[in-house]
Amino acid sequence: MMEVTGYAVVPAPPDRVWELVSDSSRYHEWVEGTDAVTRTDGPTRPGSTYDEVNPILGPWKAKTHWTVTEYEAPRRQVHRGTGLPLTAEFDVIFELTPEGDSTGFRQTLRGKPSMGPLGALFAKLMEGQVGKDNQKSVENLAALAARELRS
Repeated sequence: MMEVTGYAVVPAPPDRVWELVSDSSRYHEWVEGTDAVTRTDGPTRPGSTYDEVNPILGPWKAKTHWTVTEYEAPRRQVHRGTGLPLTAEFDVIFELTPEGDSTGFRQTLRGKPSMGPLGALFAKLMEGQVGKDNQKSVENLAALAARELRS
């Protein structure tokens, strides 16, 4: 199992940050490794879905399908992805906590490799880069919120 967590304090109140992280059409604006959101049901809610294009290596891209499997407004969402190479299960977990006038935003990526030892080796090799990209994503969200959501 691979698990990485990124954290940032977002300079906006939790309800406004919740709206932003619930707008799946905008994930390509702040999520590292998302080139495009090609289809979405609209704002996330229980059972909603969206599709992305994600860079893999050079010209290779993955087409991923995401389903919101847990939704506890305005605190926590879990999105389960399919279509990720060498991955049997992959979840993205958004968690928001009040931090005074701001919001603590934690994003955890949790993946279970497929293909036995080969998938496990790939996950181990990718964990450092995935962790860096995940931290960059939460920092990107904080910067986006600073531009758009300050009250």
